[in-house]
Amino acid sequence: MSQETQTIQSMSCQNNSEPDMPVAMAYVPWQPAFHHTFPLCKALQSGTIFPDLCKPFCGKRGGCV
Repeated sequence: MSQETQTIQSMSCQNNSEPDMPVAMAYVPWQPAFHHTFPLCKALQSGTIFPDLCKPFCGKRGGCV
């Protein structure tokens, strides 16, 4: 068996030392319906179509001033 095959097998989930542990569990809180959306050009500039999700990064602590 090649070194690459051994490495891949050692990284696989079948060799998990905790077989009864779940792989992952997600929590997604309830989110309100978004009624207002940006116009297409503004959405492309902002990176989101939803104004509530538009959180510009100004590179300093405390938000933009």
